[in-house]
Amino acid sequence: MKSIIDKYKKIRKLNSLSKSYKGKYAFVGIGNHSLNNLYPVLHYLNVDLKYIVSKSEDTARSIDANYFSIEGTNDFNKVLDDPEISGVFICTNPSSHFSLVKSALKRNKNVFVEKPPCQNLQELNEIIEIEKNSKAKVIVGFQKRYAPVFLKMKKYINSGYYKLTYNTGMYPEGDALTDLFIHPIDLINYLFGKPEIVSVMNSGNNKTILLHTKHDNGILGTVELSTENWWARAKETLIYNSSKYIFETVNTQKLLRLDKPKAIAGIPLEKINTPVISQTILYEQNQFLPLVQNNELYSAGYYNEIKTFLNICENHSNKNLSGLQDIVNTYITIDEISR
Repeated sequence: MKSIIDKYKKIRKLNSLSKSYKGKYAFVGIGNHSLNNLYPVLHYLNVDLKYIVSKSEDTARSIDANYFSIEGTNDFNKVLDDPEISGVFICTNPSSHFSLVKSALKRNKNVFVEKPPCQNLQELNEIIEIEKNSKAKVIVGFQKRYAPVFLKMKKYINSGYYKLTYNTGMYPEGDALTDLFIHPIDLINYLFGKPEIVSVMNSGNNKTILLHTKHDNGILGTVELSTENWWARAKETLIYNSSKYIFETVNTQKLLRLDKPKAIAGIPLEKINTPVISQTILYEQNQFLPLVQNNELYSAGYYNEIKTFLNICENHSNKNLSGLQDIVNTYITIDEISR
């Protein structure tokens, strides 16, 4: 038995040390989101970053001095001219994403771009047309589409209604609708299909938006989007009431499925006897064992979305859940809310 265990551990170690991805890549941007959520996944996957592109010459020099084998540069065209580059990660100021994506596609470079890839539906349609005439593909960083919680929940979607709450602290540095709320808006499009916005209430300047929705499949929804809370207590919860079950999420860390209460002749049995609530944990992030599957970057979807992009770049089979065409309805919904 010991020899079998030792052999398994050796195979696992060798697989971890082996290089799965052979291409070279470039990254545009080195802000907090990139450093905390994207670069760690690239490091774990042993991705060969050849360039990091920054606005500042000081930052580029710092990259040269502190990142072994990575070149810091302010010249994006240098990256696009390099035939070794298999794909480009773009995660910088949202207002610059649109022009950077266009430039990369026109030079046939695959693109991973953080949300939002552009500012409106007109710009999205423009880069969709450019992609059609390019040899390259785009994946957009809507990581919740790749989170295990929502991949599992999507299998159970049929009819019913849901309530989604997305609460953060103040957001003075940009437009909360396109920078923050775009995530839960994209999530309801991904899970339930394109919604009709039945009603909208806006507290002003997109600080809090309340929505009532009705989807093509008849599912109804209530959505609360707000930046009038605390970042220290930021949370996203989704309760979905289907025909047979009630599903509850806790951010992207847990998915519960509760059996709906039984009734006889329309009389709920829980009114007669003390009920035993049947609950199944469909997914829960295990914080005890330090495995990659138990890391928050995995449960949040960052790991799977980046692996999907790398597989697309290197012609491995993988389904792109967040291509440009996939998010058209998300932008239509944002336009309807804005109007």
